[in-house]
This record gives sequence, C-alpha cells and structure tokens, in this order.
Amino acid sequence: MTTLKKKIEKIILKKGPISIADFMKLALTDKKNGYYRKKMPLGSKGDFITSPDVSQIFGEIIGIWILDLWIKLGKPEETQIVDLGGGRGTLLSDIKRVINNKINNYIFIDINIELIKLQKQAVRNALHFEKIEDIPKKPTIFIGNEFLDTFPINQFILSDKYFKEVCIDYKNQKLTFIHQRTKLSRILDKKKLNQIKVNDILEINFESRKFIEKLSKFIKENDGGAIFFDYGYTFNHGDTLQAIKGSKFVSPLDNPGTADLSAHVDFKDISNEAKNNSVCVWGPDTQSTFLKKMGAIERLNVLESISDDSTKKELRIGLNRLINTDEMGELFKVLAITSNKFPSPEGFTCGTRGT
Repeated sequence: MTTLKKKIEKIILKKGPISIADFMKLALTDKKNGYYRKKMPLGSKGDFITSPDVSQIFGEIIGIWILDLWIKLGKPEETQIVDLGGGRGTLLSDIKRVINNKINNYIFIDINIELIKLQKQAVRNALHFEKIEDIPKKPTIFIGNEFLDTFPINQFILSDKYFKEVCIDYKNQKLTFIHQRTKLSRILDKKKLNQIKVNDILEINFESRKFIEKLSKFIKENDGGAIFFDYGYTFNHGDTLQAIKGSKFVSPLDNPGTADLSAHVDFKDISNEAKNNSVCVWGPDTQSTFLKKMGAIERLNVLESISDDSTKKELRIGLNRLINTDEMGELFKVLAITSNKFPSPEGFTCGTRGT
C-alpha cells in the first residue's frame, strides 16, 4: 500500500466519502506523493507517449500556426509562447526551431520535478512557473497538448428521481465507488440536460471551466491566443475516467499516486465556457482535419525527399499515427481561443467570435 493511499483512507474515515475530483487532486498533485509531482510519466520509462514524441511534424505544424497567429496580432515584440504542462520539452523545442528567433520568450507551466529538468535542457532560455497567474503580462500564445484532460472531474449518475454523485468510500479494507446525494448533485436539474437517461453517467469538469475563465481573461487583457489538443468528445460520453500505468489501463483506485489519472475532454463545455468569457473560439475539429489543413502531408513529403529509407518509414508511421482515424486522428480534437483583434487562425473549419 502506498503512503498516499493510506492518507486518502484516513481522510475518508475521518470526513466521509470524497468526490472523484478530490481523489484525482490528491492522486495527481499531492505535494509529497502526487503522480505529477515526481513521477516520470513520458517516454519508454513512463506511462504514455504524446504527439510531439510521435512525430516532429506535430511540433513543426504548431510552430507554423503560431507564426501565423503572431503575424495577425501585428508581430508584437514582447510576445511569449507558453507550453502548458510541457512534457519533456520536445514540443516547444520543435516550435522554437520553426519560429527561428522571431519570438524569443518561452515559458513552461509545470509542477513535475523530473520533467522540468528535461525542459531546461530542451529549451535553455525558457522560464518556469506553476500557475498561469504567475507569468508576465504580455501578448501570449498558449499551447496545451494533452493538458485539459489532467483536470479533475466530478461524475454524476441519474437515478429514477434525481442525480447522485459518484464518490469514493473506504469499505472492507479497500477503496470503492459509491453513489450518494451531495450538494453538487442537488444542483443538477435533469430537466435541463439533453441526452441523459436513467443510469447514464454525466461528467462535469469544474476545474477546467475555472482555468478557461482565467485563460480567457488573460488573453483579453494582454492579447494573444491558445490552442489545445486532447482526446475528447463534443456530446455526453458517459464514464471516461481512466488510469494508465506502464502503458496499460489499471483500476483508478489501485495505489493512487503511481498511475496517471485522466478523463476525456468535453470540448463543447470548454467552447461554451470560452464563449461565456467573450473570446473567439475556433473548432473543435479533429486532429486529423487540422493537421491536414495545416500542410502536414506536404511537410512529410518534403522530409521524405531528404531522408534515407529508414527515416522515411519512421516519419510516415509517426504521421499516420497522428492523423489516421483509427488511431489519434479522430479521437483527438483541436480547439483554439483567441482575442478579438484579427481574422480567423489557420487550420479550422468553423469558429465563433467573442462579444
């Protein structure tokens, strides 16, 4: 049994069952034993691999997108690029190579000790902060690749009469899921929720809403934009809570702090929150659509023309993984948020202007 699991059990025994959101916060960000604090989550020694590590084309395409956005902003000299949860620094390093000194201010927002070490090696002049509130107040372009899925969710289940919240209790010497009435469940009104049937699971991410509110406020006050890539959906999708350890799915309640906990992103909810905060919203589109519209296949052709056979194969396999509908191309969505000062950003098929 992990130290963190003992801590969670003591909290439940003292205060009663806790929400999934509270459980995720402890499992992921507990200052001593949280997964995101010390665990190396990425690469061959980690629990998963993200798009920047799959293909360099991913970072290059985002670099091109950022350059276009920067030009439409009027090329402000103090513009900074902020990587939200920057992984090993691969993405920002690829972007910096494409930008080629046109923008020179780079920032990582992260809390993982091991990843911060790698980020400092990958982008040596970058600054590091833990919260968006701490970064300089300048025109900013944010990147969030598999960032939104890290925010803790609350789950609710619709019974015959009302909603109950899915919580975590400690019974028979183990952590277990239960359904109970809570303050949050009482707020939900099933008459206002579409496509919800009895025994359906509804996920709401209150923390991501708070973050989008902060981000939108920052963009409105300082100018700029943001782009997010994540696995997710645009309508109610049921129970998406998952735990990954060693690239395999495990029970979310087993040994908290040793596995990555996440949930699929509700992009419709993210979009609505941004619109409510009077910024422009573009997408969501599928990752496949976005990368193709931004010239990923053309970039592949250029790289193949100067590569040996082994590298060609590696490049094609990597891009196929990002754009094929049966891999990451359909499951992963892309959404952008911008201030109201310029035409639409590249790569998107739809958008809504803020007020």
